[in-house]
Amino acid sequence: MSDFRPRLIGKNSRLFLLILSEINLVLGALFFVQPDVAIGLWPWPVKALAVRFLGATFLAITFGCWSALRVKVWQRGKILTLVGATFFGITSIIAAGVGLSQTAGYSIWAWTSYFVVATFGLLAVLKRHGWYRRPQDMIGMGSPWKLARLFFRIQTVVVGVFGSFMLFIPELALDQFWPWDVAYPTLQTFAALFLATCLATGWASLQTERARIRALLPLDAIFPTLALLAVGIHWNIIRNESPSDLVTGVWVFLYSFVAVGSTYIFFALKKPD
Repeated sequence: MSDFRPRLIGKNSRLFLLILSEINLVLGALFFVQPDVAIGLWPWPVKALAVRFLGATFLAITFGCWSALRVKVWQRGKILTLVGATFFGITSIIAAGVGLSQTAGYSIWAWTSYFVVATFGLLAVLKRHGWYRRPQDMIGMGSPWKLARLFFRIQTVVVGVFGSFMLFIPELALDQFWPWDVAYPTLQTFAALFLATCLATGWASLQTERARIRALLPLDAIFPTLALLAVGIHWNIIRNESPSDLVTGVWVFLYSFVAVGSTYIFFALKKPD
């Protein structure tokens, strides 16, 4: 790789991201389309709605890997590997905590191993290519789009606050503002995605190059879109288990805000600089 050219995602890194994307594609499709079948695969008790949310998470990671592969230039896709490493890293800790309980089965360690391998693989990709931008990476430094910056900043604050409560105080989150009953480890797994997204949107709010921002948006759009679809399918559960109509309305609005906003910005940035 020439020191005078932009750093590209290397062959071995591309292979790892491709394999990871295909694993998550299979898991995500199975969990979202056939939740009753997938329930038995998850290592602790979950309901169909939670399984579909997990499926949406895996599919979002799939789109993140594909986006990183598509942009090719490392500096435009690097944030996606950090998002994946953060999600898998936090989830591996959650799964290991469940595995140490007396009631955990052997499957928890298989899942934990997968999460750990994914984490270290993504961290290895980050280490291999480096985080800091070089002059030859040719990242544009134009004027920021104020609407996109505002959108990402709002999303960063919301998912950061909610994700922190869900991860560190799941009892409070479940009692006060989560719209249906789930096990604490499941809620914390959702929090892992929220906090990983918080890193990504906070980073995106500082960017000015269109290609960097667009690379993040498919991941940012697919999860809330599928989450809304899952909520629609299981609306009776939300109606019966939500703490209040206000809580339900807030979550539906937030998912809609992110899904529509990400999609709009993605297509609005389609024009080249």
